[in-house]
Amino acid sequence: MLYWIWLTQIPFIGPIAARKLIEYFENAENVYKAKEKYLEKIPGLSIKQKKNVIEFCSLKEAERILENCEKQSIDILCWQDERYPTRAKEPKDAPVILYYKGHFKEIEHTIGIVGARRCSQQDKHRAVNIASECVEKGITVISGMAKGIDSYAHTACLNAGGYTIAIMGNGLDICYPSEHYQLMKGIEDKGLLLSEYPPGALPTKYTFPRRNRLISSWSDKLFVIGAGKGSGALITADYSKKYARKVYW
Repeated sequence: MLYWIWLTQIPFIGPIAARKLIEYFENAENVYKAKEKYLEKIPGLSIKQKKNVIEFCSLKEAERILENCEKQSIDILCWQDERYPTRAKEPKDAPVILYYKGHFKEIEHTIGIVGARRCSQQDKHRAVNIASECVEKGITVISGMAKGIDSYAHTACLNAGGYTIAIMGNGLDICYPSEHYQLMKGIEDKGLLLSEYPPGALPTKYTFPRRNRLISSWSDKLFVIGAGKGSGALITADYSKKYARKVYW
């Protein structure tokens, strides 16, 4: 797993470039051991990216991250793991590794539920009803554990005995927002917490839009509830459309 972490820490090597490298070399260890003459053959990578793969040869940061994962009981899902859903791997910018807490189960159908942080009672009831109906049909509920609609959807799913996945915009050793600590523990116990960010990574205005694309890619359909102009939920909806997923308002 060390080499997979190393690959994601190389400067200017994002998910798309990392995926190209994995597809060419078959696994992350082969990328680490690759010679420059073989890297030159890979189309779609810049000179800078190829140079960084060769020059960024230290495993110290990857070792530090792996040690922190072990201390925090955080596991790692890599690209070649059979538990990585096909639907989530389809987009070109799908991460080659994801950090997780909780447990995996066989997922047949998924529905994403996102929306306003400050919402009306009507919107709250709608989120709760949709999540509860998902549980009755054996559908996994996916959201981002944010205030408002996200948290209502997760909570309703857990209360009904369902399986829910929270995709976060920070390391899984951090609870954000902090008041959702009990919700986070509940999801870890009965569902799954996911993040493409290693432990210690703080939430920022840049990490949440990146997180939103994963909510879209992991969801077969997306429900957007009470989202206003400029809402992060609208970013999620845009990604769902980009990934050819149905969006319901």
